[in-house]
Amino acid sequence: MTLACKTAPEERFLSSVREAGIEAVELFVSEKMLDDTDSLSETCRKFPLRYAVHANNGAFRMRELAAFTAGIGAEIVVFHDIYWESEWDEIADIFRGTGARLCVENTHSVHEPLKFRRRYGMGMCLDLEHLQLECNGVYEEEFVKVIGTAWHIHLTGYRPGTASWHTHVHHAGPYGKKMLDMIKRSGFSGMVVSEAKVSQQTVAEFKRLKAFYDGNAPKCKDS
Repeated sequence: MTLACKTAPEERFLSSVREAGIEAVELFVSEKMLDDTDSLSETCRKFPLRYAVHANNGAFRMRELAAFTAGIGAEIVVFHDIYWESEWDEIADIFRGTGARLCVENTHSVHEPLKFRRRYGMGMCLDLEHLQLECNGVYEEEFVKVIGTAWHIHLTGYRPGTASWHTHVHHAGPYGKKMLDMIKRSGFSGMVVSEAKVSQQTVAEFKRLKAFYDGNAPKCKDS
């Protein structure tokens, strides 16, 4: 598995990621950013990173998003289940040929992405914070089975019963190690994205994240 973090496609954030030694990023793209996908892609190509993209949850601007995805060679595109059925047909068509694998995130249930797998051959972005909230805890053996079916993972420092949503994995301490151990046991080999709030997207936090990951999980597969 490969450590990644989630951030905006801006030079200041991407530079911090590289300085910390992290090799992969999931990019959240605002509607306004899609006005100039050429410049956006050029910024990202300055950094030798592996990329995933998270679709904007507002405007339906899939042609621009697909152009950006192809422009940076993104491996994964993550969607929420917020579109009309006819729009999903269009999404599948527009992204064909980009080279990216399309995933649907579990926002309220791990069963949510299954219909997209059946109809379009899409995968699941498994958000483990959402899964713990859904289950009100961790059911370790069942979680390992579900993790093994995912194409892409979101992980945070959340622990049941706390208000630690969208913190980096290392903020959970031993609990974060437990979550990484479950991912390892599942055989998952994709990106594990530390999905933290903007205030934690700093060089210092990214370095702590990298050190925690290196001490508690296998090394990145391409390192």
